[in-house]
Parts: sequence; C-alpha cells; structure tokens
Amino acid sequence: MTGKKIIALFGATGPTGRYLIEEALQRGYQLSVYTRDAKKLAAFAGRIDIVVGDLQDSRALAQCIRGADAVISALGPNALRVPGDKPVMHGLTRIIATMKQAGVRRLIQISTAAYRDPEDGFAFQPRAFALLFKLIARKGYEDIQATAKEVARSGLDWTLVRIPNLKDGPATSGVAVGWYGKTSLGTRLSRGNLASFLLDQVTDSQFVQAAPAIANA
Repeated sequence: MTGKKIIALFGATGPTGRYLIEEALQRGYQLSVYTRDAKKLAAFAGRIDIVVGDLQDSRALAQCIRGADAVISALGPNALRVPGDKPVMHGLTRIIATMKQAGVRRLIQISTAAYRDPEDGFAFQPRAFALLFKLIARKGYEDIQATAKEVARSGLDWTLVRIPNLKDGPATSGVAVGWYGKTSLGTRLSRGNLASFLLDQVTDSQFVQAAPAIANA
C-alpha cells in the first residue's frame, strides 16, 4: 500500500457507496471506510480498511481519518423523516474537527440545489425541485443546507458537489459541470458518473472552496 493515496470515505454503505469504492480501488487508492455495520461492506473485506463507529465516536473518527490525503463524504439524509436535529451537519462538524486535528485538509462533500452558491444565477427547475423537497421533507432540506454551510465555513480545502436525481448506472463519457442558471444542466446523474467526479476532485484543485453542480452530459 506504500505510496498510494489514502481516502477516508463516509456514507459508503448507501446506494452510491459501492460505485465509490469500486472506482477508487480501480484507480489504485487505499480506502479507509467508516461504517456502523461492517457486515454491509463484507463484499470488500480484505480490499479496504473498515472502521466501525458512529459519528459521535471521536476515537473511531480519528482512526479513519488519520493519514488520509482526502476525505470524501456521501453522507446525507436518506429518508423523508430525518431523526433528531440536523444529524448530518452535526456529523460533519465532528469530521471537520477531526480532520483539523489530523492535519487533513481536502474535503469533498455531496450536496444538492438546496444550497445556493454565490456563483448561481436564477434557474427555475432546480429551485422548484429544492422548494418541493423543502415542502415534503423540511428537516432533510434544512440538514442539507446546514451541512453545506458548515463545510463552506470550515476553512478546509473543500468542494461541495451539488447533484440532481441519482440513478443506478455506470460512468459514461463525462458530466456537465457548472452553476445553476449559468450552465445547461439536466436533472439526472448516474451513480457511476458521480463516483468518478468525486474521485477526480481528490487531485483536481479547480473547484477548491467552490460548489459546482453536475449532471449527466
């Protein structure tokens, strides 16, 4: 494993996680993957480092993040009813604090159109989808917003990758990247394309401290 870049990965037991893990391994990265249930990662046993803990476990967080070149977080509300008050934001707050303690600066976090970037223009469709989501899942909407704001004020070398509706599917020829209201962006994104773009950001500084939106090209 010597000489390989190390990625600490959060949210990898969700639907996007398999694509992220497989793409990262294909690129030759070493993975430290955080989970509450190691059995969910049994298919990758022996190929990744599995760290078991919840987002309040400071010791396990430190074990996962220590020595990493980058942290990728696919954490986000995974149901219409979010338990507690902004659980993803509070989890990211602890991850960010652990990164600073460990001297790890690169953070790549999934977000959505619920967070508006200063570069955005007006775009009816993403705003309408965001407002609809707010109506049906207000706590999830507020958690996404709060998480993005926490990342943006972290002082780290962060990138927020804002995504539309996700669908299972492999990476294709590329993605459209830009800002809502200024770039022609569709409403679909394959999980393979998302995984590929997230991993591109490990070594690409173009979107450091920015929140690009992406969609299938």
